[in-house]
Amino acid sequence: MDIALRLPETAKIVQETFLYKRTLEFEVDRPVQAWRWMNQTRSVPDQSDWVRPEVAEAWRRCLEDYQLPLGNFANWQRSGQGVVGGDAQSRQIAESLADLGHQFHVFLKEAGVMLVLTAADGALLQALGENPFPSPFMRNLYEQNSRWSEAVLGNNGIGSAALLKRPVAFQGMEHFLSLLHPFSTVGYPLLDDSGELLAVIGLIADRQESMNSLFAFLHLLCVVLNTNLPLTRSPAAQARVLEKIPFKLAKRPPQTEEPAMSEQLAALVDKAVKLQQYKIPILITGESGVGKDHFVNLLKHAGPRREQPLIAINCASIPHDLIESELFGYEAGSFTGARSGGKPGKFLLADGGILFLDEIGDMSLDLQSTLLRVLETSEFTPVGGAKPIRVDVQIVAATNVPLLDAVEAGRFRRDLYYRLNGAQIHLPPLRERQDKQAIIHHILQRELAKMPNAQAIGICPSVIALIEQHPWPGNIRQLINVIRATLYTAGGNFITREDLPVDFVAELAKTARESEPELEASPRASQPGRAMTLEDWELYGIKTTLRACAGNISQAAKALGITRTTLYKKIDRFGLSRMASE
Repeated sequence: MDIALRLPETAKIVQETFLYKRTLEFEVDRPVQAWRWMNQTRSVPDQSDWVRPEVAEAWRRCLEDYQLPLGNFANWQRSGQGVVGGDAQSRQIAESLADLGHQFHVFLKEAGVMLVLTAADGALLQALGENPFPSPFMRNLYEQNSRWSEAVLGNNGIGSAALLKRPVAFQGMEHFLSLLHPFSTVGYPLLDDSGELLAVIGLIADRQESMNSLFAFLHLLCVVLNTNLPLTRSPAAQARVLEKIPFKLAKRPPQTEEPAMSEQLAALVDKAVKLQQYKIPILITGESGVGKDHFVNLLKHAGPRREQPLIAINCASIPHDLIESELFGYEAGSFTGARSGGKPGKFLLADGGILFLDEIGDMSLDLQSTLLRVLETSEFTPVGGAKPIRVDVQIVAATNVPLLDAVEAGRFRRDLYYRLNGAQIHLPPLRERQDKQAIIHHILQRELAKMPNAQAIGICPSVIALIEQHPWPGNIRQLINVIRATLYTAGGNFITREDLPVDFVAELAKTARESEPELEASPRASQPGRAMTLEDWELYGIKTTLRACAGNISQAAKALGITRTTLYKKIDRFGLSRMASE
């Protein structure tokens, strides 16, 4: 079968992009920093060295052209649009893929990757290979006619290749949608002689070290589909060529992606599910980094609104001038610079689902007043609009700030506090959790499984003991950062104490040596009979980390698992100096 297709001439350029040897700092940290910046500010970072220009431009399309919400939400309601099954030419390509030799299917299975073929509009026509990704999200993506276009999933190799008509690849947190962060996606467009897009072939892998091999495999597929060479008709010839592609066998972790929940955590999730059934507002409290956002995902997927959107708002990052337009949206022409088609607000996007108000304790007073009115009536009017809109939204708020103290200090409205605090769920810090060691070992095994040479890596028992003994003031977020930094920067295959981050070791030593003097020096802890509060522990963790990092804000923020902006705010709030010597 000879299909009149041609390979895009820009394929070599994209391959050279990934052949370029990037520094470890860029490969591991920069996309993470950039995505978190975008998540907090809802704007593409200006720093050109944070992400590739292709990534920044793709994020800009997601924010401005498609107005996609950040987080785990995908526009599944759009998935029914478009031509079902593709046109005759794309169906012919699908039949050709189905006729490929057994060796191609074995290669996909052993490499642990999925191959997809989509029509020009992004509708899935075919998926090959056993699905190695057990999440419900990935299962939905492999259903017939599911949408891979940018307007639905944000930037991804397949959808972006269809839009740009050239090979495209994204790794990890280069994806706009957080549910795609564990994966690499590569797309190769198939064009006819006039340059029109017929279909896109794509690969999805949960490893990021084999991008060049993914391109080589896709290139081979395009050759097979496009020619009448003996290679296309000989399974033996196909096997010999596939052997030349340096793709390592997939290494699957022995456990599932998420560890079994402890009885304590399972009870909290059950409580949250019962509260959702009666639409009672939920207030989640706990120190920074304990996993409040992860808990919100657990309660969503276990609750009655599991099929509906989850929209998250970082209450501390909304600019004062954009409060109403962000929350309630605006009508076309409502103010200078408004989009011609208007813009939906967070409340409308969350209609039928869950609205997650993160960092509610840092919300400005102006925003508190605005929010209270909507919570009382479940109605809002878009900026420039005339008619109120009623929504059905489950409110979930989270904070690491003692809200009652904030109420007494006049920083938080009392009426809003009682409106949000329908029921309170407290997530304990990592150091107090009964399943602390199980969490540490699960995260360690999960991160090890992502390494290209996982089976060859050994860890000194003293390193594991230090990790288990650490108080983890930054909680699970800090734990993940330390483990990743240790694994990715280790000098060899056997990890010793010398491979641990310097600030981590210094923090552990100071905690053991100075914990009692530090606690006595705390003005809040010095009061007789007064127990340490969450805010006291937060202050203690920040002071210890700043001292260990010699006042380096970037290092301290990284060790604590927060952004530099957030750390500056906390330093100002507690009245600390950079050296935390006060």
